[in-house]
Amino acid sequence: MPILIVVQILVARQPIFDRHERLYGYDLMLRGTGADSSADDSPPEQLVADTFLGIGIEQVAAGRRAFVTVGRDMLVSGAVRLLPVDRVVLQLIGNIDTDTELVAACQQLGFEGYSFALTGPSPDRFDEVLLRVADIVKIDVSVIAVELLPELAAWLQTYHVRLLALNARHRVERDNCIKLGFELFEGYASAAPETLTRHDIPIEHIATFRLLKMMRDPKANDIEIEGVLKTDVALSYKLLRMVNSAAIGGRNIWSIGHALRLLGRDYVVRWLSLLLVTNGSTAGVRSELIHLALFRARMCELLADAAGVPRARGPLFLVGMFSVLDQLLETPMETIADSMELAPDIRLALLERKEFYGSTLSLVEAYERGAWDTVDSLAGSLGVATEDMPPMYLTALGWATEQQSPTQDSFPSAMRGNSADYSDRNASVGSTRVARRPGK
Repeated sequence: MPILIVVQILVARQPIFDRHERLYGYDLMLRGTGADSSADDSPPEQLVADTFLGIGIEQVAAGRRAFVTVGRDMLVSGAVRLLPVDRVVLQLIGNIDTDTELVAACQQLGFEGYSFALTGPSPDRFDEVLLRVADIVKIDVSVIAVELLPELAAWLQTYHVRLLALNARHRVERDNCIKLGFELFEGYASAAPETLTRHDIPIEHIATFRLLKMMRDPKANDIEIEGVLKTDVALSYKLLRMVNSAAIGGRNIWSIGHALRLLGRDYVVRWLSLLLVTNGSTAGVRSELIHLALFRARMCELLADAAGVPRARGPLFLVGMFSVLDQLLETPMETIADSMELAPDIRLALLERKEFYGSTLSLVEAYERGAWDTVDSLAGSLGVATEDMPPMYLTALGWATEQQSPTQDSFPSAMRGNSADYSDRNASVGSTRVARRPGK
């Protein structure tokens, strides 16, 4: 009797931005976890096909270009034609063997409209045949000596390729790369300030921080909370809009205090934390950071259940949400933590990734960047089965996308109703594991 081997798929994605910080696409990393799977650089063609046909490119790349690493077999056999020509960039590892058959296959695919990216640790040693095929060349600028980068960039540009910088650590480094002709940048760090030194947090954020602290303080009574809300017209208006929405079923609300009692503090805390991060740009790096904050919040919350600690859902939601605030506000995390007067365990999680909350956040961060060995280790330490994480990821990803819609005055759609679970309709995705790493 034949043995059926189920290969689970891990997919991580990193965003790729252009020089104007507009989203260009996502770089996808794949790894199978079945009995015969390996973590080599070029995923087998069945793994790539299963990812795109099983998960779906729309769900993974959200309508953007997807950079997909492919190997010789997939190119020569023509199996890459399973991938939509207008949606993918075929990524080649620089040390691939360039025999006549491979070169002919790449040239034919180029004639058909497919684009190629070339990546590897030693771009100065890339085969010239591959450079003539490539449309984009990736360079890890963190490992190239600063004095050698101009010469390398100039040499590569003689092949009329677009240069993509990996691991540019801040805006100053990105701007230096732009002067050298780099057009694309992978990851969030390239859009960050060189140092986070701003210490003034906007007034509206301080008011929201204060409310969040009061809402989570069992000693603070509703009258005190109502008093703070009354001083903020915008927040009060949004609260009443939310409670009077048809989905909540609020009727004849006679005061802010009545609205608070009708909703319950847990709902209001969740709503306030969403307002804190979603009031921003809908494009580019900032939009992706907002999506990341929402994704982490939901993923951390789901992991609380998976770890058998459902009471940690609320705190972990805040840990995930706030883990991106330093980048969104361009303010040191310690300053933000001080302004919110966070509980010690939440503070440790955000500043040092310590204890249960910190380990959970570290697991989410490892998953989103595709650090699969770290994922296996951290998941085991938390008592979470790694094979249970793919549906959590897709649920969190879908929830984050839904919350980032432009209609947020009323109660967020994934929070409506009386269920303790918020929109798990995306959870039934079989054994596919997905994480997202921004790409091109």
